[in-house]
Amino acid sequence: MKFKQVSRDEFVAFIKAFPAKLDYDVTGICEPPLGTYNDFRGGKVWPESVVAKIILNESMNGHPAYHGELNEYMIAAAD
Repeated sequence: MKFKQVSRDEFVAFIKAFPAKLDYDVTGICEPPLGTYNDFRGGKVWPESVVAKIILNESMNGHPAYHGELNEYMIAAAD
């Protein structure tokens, strides 16, 4: 699946308008952590279930590698 970067407002609108319940998950095995919204309908499994994601750059605040990067919001792009 391809994703496109959007503003925070566009991201929130996409999540609110999504036609099904989404499950949110955060993985901390990478820096910065990644938050994903997943649609598991139809037996989908990760990563095919991911319809939106946030690169949680701001959660790195205080870490020596953090240089003020803002969170990045991405939604599934039409193929």
